[in-house]
Amino acid sequence: MKLNKESLGHYSNILKAIPRSKGRNAIGWKYPVSFHGKDIWNAYEFSFLENNGKPTAGILTMEYSTDSPNIVESKSLKLYLNSFSMLHFISFDEVLFTIKTDLENILGTDTFQLYYETYSSFSNIFTDSSAFTCVDELELDEISNYEPNPSLLQKSSSNAQEFYFCSHVLRSNCPLTNQPDWGSIYIYFHADQKTIQPESFLKYIVSYRLHNEYHEECCERILYDLLQVLSPKKLALICKYTRRGGIDINPLRLYPCDFTLADLPEDFTNLIYSRDFHQ
Repeated sequence: MKLNKESLGHYSNILKAIPRSKGRNAIGWKYPVSFHGKDIWNAYEFSFLENNGKPTAGILTMEYSTDSPNIVESKSLKLYLNSFSMLHFISFDEVLFTIKTDLENILGTDTFQLYYETYSSFSNIFTDSSAFTCVDELELDEISNYEPNPSLLQKSSSNAQEFYFCSHVLRSNCPLTNQPDWGSIYIYFHADQKTIQPESFLKYIVSYRLHNEYHEECCERILYDLLQVLSPKKLALICKYTRRGGIDINPLRLYPCDFTLADLPEDFTNLIYSRDFHQ
């Protein structure tokens, strides 16, 4: 029996919206927020049936602006995308239009962008983080704080103005399931004669280990805390999380609002769409 979207019923009611305002209010952001950016999701296990019943296999990339009033809860998105696996569609355009329409309705935005790449055309480009100072191997005193603590962040003087830091030990937990979310964080900032002490940045990232918060909210909390310490002229931050359930989530945040993607240094721009080794 050939099943299409109409014969199975519409699965968009699976999707669950989460207001961004809830997390931002808890962090302490004032409106309008002083940053912008996008959330980038890669679905590695998305598949549907072509009209003749032949299954597809590829990577679905979804992007939407931080201006959207809602985010979509990741488990609901996984269930929604999985519901396409036995549905017949006449063309790729039809299935992409269906997903775009459903997600725009949930997110409350018309900025949703969608790309589909078959495995045969997949570009195997991995992140080059050689320009970033990785703090993970630094020696630390005993650590006992595993809840976010901005007082851990300490600044120091520096004659340089631009800085790149990264860490691969970021871990937080899903507030719905308490399952761990593993990721890497990359930051770039421009500040006058001050920087973050690397050891303090590592301690701060480690402090998220028992914290329950969505990926996007963790990213915005880190941004908020860094701004309080540094008062930078510009700051870019991306958290690249390990895939869970076939989807990875990559929140990107830029401060201030007139700091655009075109203004980013190439070393940071290149890693936005590259694949980290754990993805």
